[in-house]
Amino acid sequence: MRGDEFFEEIASRPPLTRLHPRVASFLKSYLEGEKVVPFGGLRVINTQFPPYPGRAFESLLDHFLADDARRLYSVTLAVTNRCRFRCWHCYNAGRSQKDLPLEVFRCLAAELQGRGAVVVTLTGGEPLLRQDLEEICRAFDERSCLVVGTTGEGLTARRARRLKEAGVFAVGISLDSADASEHNERRGRKDAYGIALDALAAAGAAGLYPYVVSVGTREFLERERFFDFLRHAREAGALEVHLLEPCPTGRIAGRSDVVLTSSERRRIVGYQREVARREDLPILSTFAYLEGKDAFGCGAGLTHLYVDGSGELCPCNLVPLSFGNVAREPLGDILDRMGRHFVRPRPSCVGRILTRFVDGNPLPVSREVSESICEAHLPARHALPLFYRTRMGRGPSAGSAELAAAYDRIHGDYDDYWLTGAGRPVRELVAWMKLGGSETVFEAGCGSGFGTALLARKLRRGGRVIAADISGGMLETARRRLSGRGLANVEFVHGDAVEALSGLRDLDAVFTSWVLGYIPLRPFFAAAARALAPGGRLALLVHRENSPEREFGIFSSLVARDPLVMNRRVAFDFPRDGAHLESLVDEAGLAVVNRWEGSAVFRYKTADEVLDHLLKSGAGTVFYDAIDRSVRDGLTREFLERLRQQNGTRKTYQVRHDYVACIAQRVQRQSWSNTG
Repeated sequence: MRGDEFFEEIASRPPLTRLHPRVASFLKSYLEGEKVVPFGGLRVINTQFPPYPGRAFESLLDHFLADDARRLYSVTLAVTNRCRFRCWHCYNAGRSQKDLPLEVFRCLAAELQGRGAVVVTLTGGEPLLRQDLEEICRAFDERSCLVVGTTGEGLTARRARRLKEAGVFAVGISLDSADASEHNERRGRKDAYGIALDALAAAGAAGLYPYVVSVGTREFLERERFFDFLRHAREAGALEVHLLEPCPTGRIAGRSDVVLTSSERRRIVGYQREVARREDLPILSTFAYLEGKDAFGCGAGLTHLYVDGSGELCPCNLVPLSFGNVAREPLGDILDRMGRHFVRPRPSCVGRILTRFVDGNPLPVSREVSESICEAHLPARHALPLFYRTRMGRGPSAGSAELAAAYDRIHGDYDDYWLTGAGRPVRELVAWMKLGGSETVFEAGCGSGFGTALLARKLRRGGRVIAADISGGMLETARRRLSGRGLANVEFVHGDAVEALSGLRDLDAVFTSWVLGYIPLRPFFAAAARALAPGGRLALLVHRENSPEREFGIFSSLVARDPLVMNRRVAFDFPRDGAHLESLVDEAGLAVVNRWEGSAVFRYKTADEVLDHLLKSGAGTVFYDAIDRSVRDGLTREFLERLRQQNGTRKTYQVRHDYVACIAQRVQRQSWSNTG
């Protein structure tokens, strides 16, 4: 499957639906040069990305959503510098042969993951020389995708199974030629070729993603030879060929003759794009494509780090400049030091700038020499790669102003199109609160006052409701509702609910129905925890993410074809499920004492009535308003047609809004009964 086809498939559901349209458009365009293969129930772009779906892939999306150009993405972590091969190009040659103890790696793993590391490659030297490699792997959790890079020596069937059990996803094995003698010569071992092929077989049999790592000399890149090698790699069991470029460092320091020209790098990019369209060849992944100026660029010292087997921290494995040792000082201090020189991602490989100024052994050079080289030769001013330019200039997102405008527009229709089906769970939630009548209750997002009236009736013994909403139109409807029922124990607040709540203390209860998600969850729960008195209760009812699923999926799939049909990002903060919601409530210091899930179901006769429901019952209007006017009518017609097709021969259309509800309390769990 081509990468852009894969994008359209997954962009119609979270977490990709949260991307800004311009960032999503960049990602789709980038993926045109990649292809995706199935593996073990997952989808793999290549080993520079975590497989989909999974926690590590969600971590990847955090990078697309964040503004931090220093957020760590990938780490090459040499667990030893020792190796029994003598590869012609070895970048690690000349480094200390003393290994770090296991405990250093355990601490380092936690720090790297805390800084966002998504892809971690454990390499060397030869990593399999460490008998505790599996313990190092176990120091990482599922937030990171683990890859092992090896010559293949020591990768027996048993060792491959142990690595799989320790959490490793992929194993990359060095292979430079389809000719055994040539590979053996390049790797400095007479048995290197056989070792590599046996290791590939062992990795695949153990359920590890098997791929090969090849160094692309200009002779290797001759078309006939290169494509013959790709076919050979596939026949040997490799699902991917990861192509490295020779860099004049380590064993080939000073060898400018091995550096590929711009023309040769463009040829590599052309090969990758061609291979992405072919099903008969393995994946081809290259830094020439990934790190090009029109992609992600070079993140050495920023989004990428290299730690060698003795703990020396370098910007990249191809840049032998040390800024400190992780075994001797805090990681944060070293990164701060490096950050004075590596400030923004660059449009091309920083190694091609700096390696020519590194002279002598041992490697890497000292911190003082490293800093002086950077000060003298690393340009402070440079262009940004396209991804970072796109992310910086991505444009607006829909927020409270757009929500307020949408609800102001539909407030007269809201009750007819929403409360007819969504009122029942609100009544149930109020009943669960068991109000005595004298409490002070804050309501976040009171809307047209339906829940407000239910609360006010329960508080006739001196209690009161403070009801906040950002929509003046909805507040007007709410006031009329309360006045018509003779309920005067309500104070209305026009404004942001979190801001209003933040100024309150010692509340008996905080209540909200069908509004969270439009209000960000974490800030709201934190404000509620501060505002509640000891023993105070939080009662909430919230949409689940991606609901209503069918209708949201149709809309998102239409947008995924061309994300730029949206002129702003529209992404709300709904919980994935009840467990996700409970974790966020617990995080705020509130004890969940009851939680339940359900659905509000609306039934209509036609697709047009469904569209009316979506546009007149809430935030669907915000999505509609964000569509470019020039394509809005056409997209609407396509939406309705797809909805009709999916509904098939059924006589009615059911729109299902899934929700999670819970009661939480600002005391120990046992002090609140969860029986009703």
